[in-house]
Amino acid sequence: MASFDVTVSRAFVSLALLGYAAYSDFKTREVDDLVWIILCATSTPFVLLQLVELERRALLAYVLSAYLAFLLGFTLSAFKLWGWADFLALACIGLTTPPSAEGGYLSLLPSISTLVNSLLISCTYPLFLLTENLYLIARGERVFEGVEASLPVKVIAFFTLRNVPAQVYLRRRNFYSLAERFEGGKRYITLRIGVEEEGETKPLPNRVWVSPYMPFVTLLAIGYAIHLTAGCLLDRLLLAPLAY
Repeated sequence: MASFDVTVSRAFVSLALLGYAAYSDFKTREVDDLVWIILCATSTPFVLLQLVELERRALLAYVLSAYLAFLLGFTLSAFKLWGWADFLALACIGLTTPPSAEGGYLSLLPSISTLVNSLLISCTYPLFLLTENLYLIARGERVFEGVEASLPVKVIAFFTLRNVPAQVYLRRRNFYSLAERFEGGKRYITLRIGVEEEGETKPLPNRVWVSPYMPFVTLLAIGYAIHLTAGCLLDRLLLAPLAY
């Protein structure tokens, strides 16, 4: 019973602080580093109480989960595939979440389970972008007017980019990166992966194509909540056929 209380208390603290970080990330695309310090500091007593009760196999899983969280998070951040806050969020999840004895192989590694859940959830985002872009066309917006782009690039743009008024982009540059380049008096759609800082912006047309920054801390928080309640979704998908 005491072990259960410790687990629930730790999970509550983690979810509360991750929930705040998720809200901040969703609203501003920024998270104060102090959140991660508080998360680790408040979770440490609960984590230590759980670690002393873990069997060797579970303890090794905890170490591996924490190591992979740092390795993957730092690598993705170093290659600018996501931001610094995303790395810190995953690292904190790896450090503050001992594994449970239930679930499949991925569920035994909380950081990986959380990351996989988050990635699976993020797969729905291109469908949202497609719906939004098709809606713009349906209401008469000429989203490709004045833009040089091949058919494959246009198709990819429908699933990965947003077409917004230039003033929206300029007002919310921490939410978007410009997905256009200007050469020889022509506009071209630019497809790229990663988070990049932008320099000065030239005069823009009324509407521009932008690449939205995904609130991945928010997705990690959702993925973590799913991990705590259902484990790794991929485990469930892979194990479901074996249940029959």
